[in-house]
Amino acid sequence: MAETGDSKVLVQPAQETSRVLFVAVGVCALIAVVSVIIAAVALSRPSTPNITVNGGNTGTSSGGGMSYNPSLVASTGSGGRIWSISIGHDWGLYEYINTTGYLAGFSHDLIDAVCKAAGANCYTIWDPYTNCMDSEAGQHTHGGQGLLDRWYDACWGWEQTVTRVQIVSFSKPFIKSDPSYFWYKKGMTFNENDVSNKKIGFLDGWAQDEKCLARLTAITGSSSITVIHALTPTDLNDKIQNGQVDAAFASEPAMTGFTDALTRSSTVRLCSIGGNGMMTRKDSTFNAMWNTGFDKIVSNGKFKELCQAAGTKHGSDSRGYIVGCVDT
Repeated sequence: MAETGDSKVLVQPAQETSRVLFVAVGVCALIAVVSVIIAAVALSRPSTPNITVNGGNTGTSSGGGMSYNPSLVASTGSGGRIWSISIGHDWGLYEYINTTGYLAGFSHDLIDAVCKAAGANCYTIWDPYTNCMDSEAGQHTHGGQGLLDRWYDACWGWEQTVTRVQIVSFSKPFIKSDPSYFWYKKGMTFNENDVSNKKIGFLDGWAQDEKCLARLTAITGSSSITVIHALTPTDLNDKIQNGQVDAAFASEPAMTGFTDALTRSSTVRLCSIGGNGMMTRKDSTFNAMWNTGFDKIVSNGKFKELCQAAGTKHGSDSRGYIVGCVDT
């Protein structure tokens, strides 16, 4: 330290400055090494975690004692990829709500078996049918928001129709095409070959729509009908009973639960060009996975076993006792 008059100046030795610089460089180097180690550990971890979805306690189907998980996981063998499948609750013994409030039906049995055979993680999501495929009176059928906006990967058990194959893709069919009929209130009369000026009810998004009716040239008067839509088979039956519609045009499985109150026309009509399968977006790879698993359960006899057991397991007077499985 040197003094000049009243001022005092501190002179830092050169070796002290060098020591500070050396420490600073060492700290920076240490931080850099630690950062590299952390990054290497992070990169070594799989980018997609192996997730297993588990649900809570399950209820028992009144049709035959099978329990269902509200988030059905078929397998954990697909490396973490989870496939989500939309199902409904108002389609005979295929899809219904059991006595404990859980979703049940042949749909769950088949999803479980196929996904296990394919080594895939699958779970079900309840959603209104119209979010898979929708239609409005006087308009063409269009893809549902849930399917097209990727709320889920697939919708279970939809028929192939002229309109639908231009919108979505389908797996191999596992249920035969649904027979379609007119349904009207018991005690009433209805001419199934002439519907001129009649009020005809249809289910939103189902294959049996007014466009199909117009293509059935053996039926006259379809251009003059009043089109009335319903969201569910229950809603459609209510409209028949209260006189809002003269008759409904719908599939047999959809209306099976209301045969005590309805008369079914005698002639079988078809609105599909192929049986019922999984319905997906055209850019999805879901059907490749599904077809692989389905082929396996057909080969080992599991599919036939499920079909034969469905009536006992899920059947009832209101849901019916027969599933229309394809011949294999």
